[in-house]
Amino acid sequence: MRRNLSRLLKLFKNRWIVAITVVVIIVLVYIFTRGGSGTKIEFAVATIGDVIEKVSVTGKVSPLGKADLSFEKGGVVARITVKVGDYVKRDDLIASLNSADDAAALASAQAQLAEVSRGLRPEEFAADQATMDTASTTLGNAKKDAVNAVRDGYVKAQSAVVNYADTFFTNPQSANPTISIRVQSTNFQTAINNNRVLVSDILAKWKSDTDNAVSGVSDVNRLISKSEGYLNVIKSFLNNLSSIVNDLNPGNSGLTQSVIDTYVTNMNTALATLTQAITSVTTADTALKSVFSSYNQALNEFSLQKAGSSPENIATQSAKVAQAQAQLAKNSVISPIDGIITRADPNLGEFVSAGQSSFAVQSDGAFKIEAYVPEADIAKIALKNRAGVTLDAYGSNTIFSATVTMIDPAETVLEGVPTYKVTLQFVETDARIRSGMTANTDILTHKVDGVLTIPTRAVIDDAGKKSVRLLDSNGNTFTTVPVVTGLKGSDGTLEIKSGIKAGDKVVTYVK
Repeated sequence: MRRNLSRLLKLFKNRWIVAITVVVIIVLVYIFTRGGSGTKIEFAVATIGDVIEKVSVTGKVSPLGKADLSFEKGGVVARITVKVGDYVKRDDLIASLNSADDAAALASAQAQLAEVSRGLRPEEFAADQATMDTASTTLGNAKKDAVNAVRDGYVKAQSAVVNYADTFFTNPQSANPTISIRVQSTNFQTAINNNRVLVSDILAKWKSDTDNAVSGVSDVNRLISKSEGYLNVIKSFLNNLSSIVNDLNPGNSGLTQSVIDTYVTNMNTALATLTQAITSVTTADTALKSVFSSYNQALNEFSLQKAGSSPENIATQSAKVAQAQAQLAKNSVISPIDGIITRADPNLGEFVSAGQSSFAVQSDGAFKIEAYVPEADIAKIALKNRAGVTLDAYGSNTIFSATVTMIDPAETVLEGVPTYKVTLQFVETDARIRSGMTANTDILTHKVDGVLTIPTRAVIDDAGKKSVRLLDSNGNTFTTVPVVTGLKGSDGTLEIKSGIKAGDKVVTYVK
């Protein structure tokens, strides 16, 4: 009985195994026949549309026109006609130096040109000779006065150092002077000690120059120029020392306030004495130049009148007038563009050096973008390409229009990568645009309208031969066909010139 039951259960179990096996086989056959052998195919439909190629770069906004302006010669600022923010037109006067000497020289040259035609009569010769003698005597006296003024300046400068500044040093006139009051740092202490040594050398050279001064006007001019340089060194030393003295207080120096007040008074007296020295030399310089100018004027008039009015003399004097006009023009700063003043540094009465950048003007409302394009993209860009620009200050929804106006022919290497500077100009003036803003620029380099397009990823490139896989009508298989491609868009689209037609399904992905 038990043996029969066991056989029955074994038979039942085998039948279930067979049934399950059959079901599995049926499912597998269904998957491989119905599901295309498990292959997943993605496709896109070829459509008619536009293909746009863009080059995207980031650049900086700067004024279209910008100029840093300076005087062509050194001098004292006598007039400033603008302030920061003022609007100027091209050729407007911005500032001018004290030009009395140059204006006088021009007037003299023009007067001499007017008189050069007529000859010199005997009585005029005698009068002119007397004028020359007087001018020569006056010049000689002026040179002596200048030398004396320089010597006086030396005495005052020496007094400012020795009688006042040296009270703050131990062994001040030795090779190793040491400042005897508190100094902010060891470096500053070393610097002021070294400055004191330099001042000793300067005073020694200055004394030697004044002792050996000669009467020639060029030598006197050289003496004055060197003296002004000596004064600048001494002034710098006293200013640094004054900063140290004025920084003292009972808490940081261990001195009483009464002693500190005395120190400050001595320091102020030293600076005042040095100012007298500077005034003495400056006044001598001005006086000598004025007298020398008068002497040259008299000499030129005398020489011209003696020479007569030949065409050559007239041409020579005309050239001198032109030269005087050019020299006078160097006293002025003129705006080269229409725009806004962005910098006006000097003050009236301040001395400025030749070439010292003092003023700046930038174009009003007209701005450009300068961006650097990698060499892989530069060949795509051409002059007059249009561009859409967004500025970080206003977000990506505010778009400004610009045009490519310049492409540098030479490369600029940035972080080891060759790039080319491309300049774009905003099409319209907009008050929101400001210099220095970051400009995200999409340059439209090429565009084709109404062409057959597919995704770029659908194209197979085999050694330069392009093809696509056309999906068959059953949706499970495809056929490879060659195509001719055109413009590649920046958004991943590609122009197809031949090989397929609109509505064709091209395979983009097979798994």
